[in-house]
Amino acid sequence: MAEKKERAGGTDGGRPKRGGATSAALTGALIGALAGLAGSTLAYFEAKDTHRSEAAARRADIRRAAYVDLSASTNRYVQQAAQMLSVSLDPAKTPEDRRRQFEDKYAPANTELARAYTTVRLVTTPEGRQDLEKVDKLSARVGKLATDRYARGPAGADVEKEGIAFNEAVEQELAALETFLDRAAGEAL
Repeated sequence: MAEKKERAGGTDGGRPKRGGATSAALTGALIGALAGLAGSTLAYFEAKDTHRSEAAARRADIRRAAYVDLSASTNRYVQQAAQMLSVSLDPAKTPEDRRRQFEDKYAPANTELARAYTTVRLVTTPEGRQDLEKVDKLSARVGKLATDRYARGPAGADVEKEGIAFNEAVEQELAALETFLDRAAGEAL
């Protein structure tokens, strides 16, 4: 008769078996812990990807600002270099006019351009640095052509020849800058 009770009720002398309930509770706790761990891991990797995306966006913003500043500084520099050459070759201008043009307009534009180059050099890619060096060398040539006559004035100058050489140097500088900016635009900004 005790055998029938055990089969029918699953009890042992009226007491329920505890092994199945404990095992189910432990299995449930293990499943919950694993689900929590998986959720935490997923959240960690998602946060890590978000952080990377935000950092890449910040770098892109910094680069864009530096590239825009370089372009604007180059344009101002070219304008001031052209005016410097014009004042230097104008027989009606005095040495004081040339000095004022150099100190008040050309030198600040040159300094601003140097600052922009330095900033871009710090934030650009290695390929960008190579292109930037070409722009920098051509810019130095433009500056030399613009300031060669600063101290001497227009005496003995072939105005047409110097103007053509200057314009060619400016065109080369701006073409190199355009190449740099085109490559920069192709980068993952």
